[in-house]
Parts: sequence; C-alpha cells; structure tokens
Amino acid sequence: REPCRLLAVSPPDEAAPSFDWRRSFAFSTFTGLYIGGVCTPLYSLYPRIAASLFRSPSPNVSGAVATLCDNFVHVPFLYLPAFYLGTGALRGESSAEMADGLCRNWAMSVASCLSFWLPAQFVIFSMVPAAYRVRCVASCDFVWNVALSFIAHRREPISDAPPAMMQADS
Repeated sequence: REPCRLLAVSPPDEAAPSFDWRRSFAFSTFTGLYIGGVCTPLYSLYPRIAASLFRSPSPNVSGAVATLCDNFVHVPFLYLPAFYLGTGALRGESSAEMADGLCRNWAMSVASCLSFWLPAQFVIFSMVPAAYRVRCVASCDFVWNVALSFIAHRREPISDAPPAMMQADS
C-alpha cells in the first residue's frame, strides 16, 4: 500500500481516496494534547522510578526502566484507551463506537507498540538528554500514530497477525 493511503479514506465504490479532515483534526489534536500534557510530566517520573529501584542507575539501566514502564504500563492502560476514546470523541463517535474500537484494536495496537517503541524508547531514554526526550518521542510519535491510525481504521484484518490478535476482528 502507498503510505499516503494511510491518511485517506474512501468509500468502497470510490476509486480515488478522499482526505478525511475530521480524522486528521482528531489525530493531530489528540497527539498535541497528549504529548504536551501527559508525556512531558510522565517522562520526568521515569528517572525517579529507576533511582528508587537501583542505586545510581547507569543511563542504560535508567533507559530500560523507563522503556519498560512506558511500554508495559503507560501505553496499554493509559495511552491506548485515551487514543481510541479521545480521537473517537473528536470524530463524533458514540461511546459504544469508541469502546468497540478500543476493544477490537487493543491487542494489535499493543503488539505494534511493542515492536516499534521498545527499541525506539530504549535509545531515547538511555541516550538522549532528558531535555530533548519529549521532542524525540514526538518525532517518532508521528510515525507511530500513522501506524496506529491504520490499525484503527483498516477495512480487513491483517492476515499474517497471530490468531489471538485476529479473534477480536472475527
């Protein structure tokens, strides 16, 4: 698939995709608010968590703790619900539609998150100075959110996904 098709939607009978302005507004608004409002203060907690677990942790240990906290606690239980509910609300979906989207896509979103963010955040949290981490994450977040938006709005299940991830789509 062409990368630009990830941002566009089209009815099944229409040959050329049209740009979905409401979806783009929801996507951009959510990302800006979440990165600035949640990630900035949250990421300042991760070094403190590492220091409470290990006396004088090295940058790699601190980076590993931050990566594990973010990918196994923050993202699955705070970020993903906020993404599906927040973007759904901004697009005018009902609460039932938002909950359905979250339940249907949660497992695939978590698996995709782990494959993308585990290596990216380990590098960011262990090698990038603290003052630049949110900016670095925001840059990577654009790529991640395009992938997450694709998962949330795909028309058919991804056929090579593990069976446990596809059962919610069946």
